Amino acid sequence: MRAVASATDSPDDVHQAVAALHQSPAKAALILTGGGFQALTSILTVPGASKTVLDVRVPYASASLADVLGFVPQRYADPGTASAMARKAYQQAANLAAFGEEILGVSLTCALATDRSKKGEHKAIAATHNGHCTTTYVLQMAKGRRHRAGEDEVASRLLLHALCSASLASASFHIPLLLHEDEAGAQESSETLDDPLAALLEDKVQSVEYSGGHVVVDAPRRGRIYLPGSFNPLHDGHRDMLAAACAIEDREQDGCFELSVGNADKGFLEVDIIRQRVQQFIDAGLPLVVTQAPLYTIKAKILPDSVFVVGFDTAIRLIDPKYYGGHTGMLLQFAELAHLGCRFLVAGRVADDKRFMQLSDMDLPEELSRMELFKDIPESAFRSDVSSTQLREKQLND
Repeated sequence: MRAVASATDSPDDVHQAVAALHQSPAKAALILTGGGFQALTSILTVPGASKTVLDVRVPYASASLADVLGFVPQRYADPGTASAMARKAYQQAANLAAFGEEILGVSLTCALATDRSKKGEHKAIAATHNGHCTTTYVLQMAKGRRHRAGEDEVASRLLLHALCSASLASASFHIPLLLHEDEAGAQESSETLDDPLAALLEDKVQSVEYSGGHVVVDAPRRGRIYLPGSFNPLHDGHRDMLAAACAIEDREQDGCFELSVGNADKGFLEVDIIRQRVQQFIDAGLPLVVTQAPLYTIKAKILPDSVFVVGFDTAIRLIDPKYYGGHTGMLLQFAELAHLGCRFLVAGRVADDKRFMQLSDMDLPEELSRMELFKDIPESAFRSDVSSTQLREKQLND
């Protein structure tokens, strides 16, 4: 833990730092409660805010904050609460940003002067989260030294300091906290996650995404187009299938591959194999999200409102009642998928007799037809006569 030094600089320092912030590549979602609202004015009134700010939430009532976090915090102006808020903001940033963009979650929770006497300390706690590191800043203020607006200004500067520290490549922009001589600086501490894939295998996170040179941890993006597979190996057919699906949906920037480290029949992949398959996507510059979701109902819970791109053979297995314990079990699973807002795009394939098999060749139960969960990728949009199995056999023979 280290102290963030105090300083008394000109008011232009805040404007200059925020202007530099808006030129940095990071995009942020913010959650504030209890104070720090002058920071929002500084961020939003300096030109270029749309380059930085994805979302701002102010859950001021305790019930509102609990609704955002998904639990009732034991203490509100607390480092643990600030960290949880920053992680929620990070997940919101992931949902709003495009694949490959650098994202941040930023939070501030305060206990400031009010219209009644407070027994506890007056303090502000800021936090930032970038997927692999959570940094918190705890600042205590002397009681009775400032009115509410003065304490809010200090809290706002702490928030700006945290945001700029997490966003700016240059360390020359420092936000002065305007503390009195006998007030200590903010205490800074960090918690890092060294190996996201190991954390995934240990059930500590739900997903690890690789896109645009960034690693997005435990922030699965809902409402995108995912092509699940084992990618052993990744080949042009995979790329073309996802591109065709995105074109059909008219969402060229929303496509991503999905690799599940768990298989319903074969168990978990070894970590070295996972890293090898991930590296294919890093080398190719393609987005990939890694999950522990072998079943589509589990994928849908992690990635709701999404479109899953599947091949003809996978689609045939998906509607086979034997995998669900019978017809009724199958319908219940698909009803859950529909409830989670998910559906499928089906790519055809060439059969042994050279016929092109597609959705119309499937014996789709009437109940599933009414749900409208399946849609064709026409042969004119995508056709690949190369399979991963054929490529593996070729590699063995070479």
